[in-house]
Amino acid sequence: MLDDEEREEKTRQWLQDLQKRAIDLRSKDREFHGLEREFLYEQRQMLIDYQKSKDVKHPRDVGDTREEILRRFLVMSGYLPKRYGVSEKSARVASTTGHISKEIDILLFDPVDSVRLMSRESVYEVFPIESAYGVIQVKSQLNRREIKDGLENLASFKALDRQPNQRARLVIRNGRSSERGFGILFAFDSDLKWLDILREIEAFANKQPKRFWCNGVFILSKGMFLHGDAHGGKFFNNDIENIQDLQMFGFPDRESQCLYQLYTILMSLLRSTSVEPTPVNSYFRLPLIADAHSYDFCLGPFAELASCEKHGDYQRKITPDQLAKLIEWCRNTKSINWIKATDIAYGRPDNPEAYARQPGEVRIYNPENLPLSDILLMDTFLGDKTVKGLAFDAIRCADMIMYVPYYYSEKERIISNCPKCDT
Repeated sequence: MLDDEEREEKTRQWLQDLQKRAIDLRSKDREFHGLEREFLYEQRQMLIDYQKSKDVKHPRDVGDTREEILRRFLVMSGYLPKRYGVSEKSARVASTTGHISKEIDILLFDPVDSVRLMSRESVYEVFPIESAYGVIQVKSQLNRREIKDGLENLASFKALDRQPNQRARLVIRNGRSSERGFGILFAFDSDLKWLDILREIEAFANKQPKRFWCNGVFILSKGMFLHGDAHGGKFFNNDIENIQDLQMFGFPDRESQCLYQLYTILMSLLRSTSVEPTPVNSYFRLPLIADAHSYDFCLGPFAELASCEKHGDYQRKITPDQLAKLIEWCRNTKSINWIKATDIAYGRPDNPEAYARQPGEVRIYNPENLPLSDILLMDTFLGDKTVKGLAFDAIRCADMIMYVPYYYSEKERIISNCPKCDT
């Protein structure tokens, strides 16, 4: 008695034989009779090239070779419009928030308005998220570890945010426009059983926000896999993010059409994803990062750089937990004009004209509700005199400017000291 895998293989062989006989008859009648035969040829050749690549022994060379098989199809087949660029090698993608993706095998980007932010000896390249349509992570033989690794790389790309005010070129198509790029996991083969592949993809999804889920998994020798719900499989970002009750869908490739399915979904995703000219100025000096948050010191290097008498220069940083605490507290406190805050600290009278002339609201971190004169000022020496000087860090984060008094920085260890002394 045949098991499920054997029945599936017999069905596949029967359908492929039927397909081949029909194509042979059509080919006798006319030279071109549709893309079915062309993509069948392309898929077969890619699998042949994949088998040949097994002769390459060095792991890095093997990976490069197999990436190149898919890249060559995208670039040389003629099926991808020239308006879509394909990275010549692995790349990383950066955001103006300071975050950067893991290494991505194939990046699809706008070749007209994009810039390359960084390049090192044809080994390391960085592109801006604003010009990125999406990415493809290429694997040879999918196993459990490779599925997790590939989906994590795609998630690192899909987590990137574009600069909020750069949205001029949004394209609307069928209500499925997207300002967030897409991510596809592609492999040539897998030793895993069909249900095991579905379970691995589902297990990853259950641990991640929906916006980080991939837009599809394609295994050239087996078929494709999509996230979905009771209404079917989904591959557009908006549809994926609206899934309430996750169901995984698998589509076995019984007629050697996996490559064509990849192509049609890829084209739909490309056409529904908006890109924009790179906001170059915003990439001049990126903020610091603490997990998902970005922040910078308003005084730049003057506040970011510190020096230890024993170990020399070090970078002052805020841990993710401390930054989250600051953001939460400051969001729930009333803002104040920055000049007025210093006037109060120094005991000066109100000066409404100055506040109107130099507007700018800040949030002062003051969980103990101490007088501003006690926390914004400290004694400093000016020659042989002692004067009151400003004693806080101004930090830009979460659409706020937060004043963090040195008093709290030291007491709560909000901003790091020399890391070598701390260890």
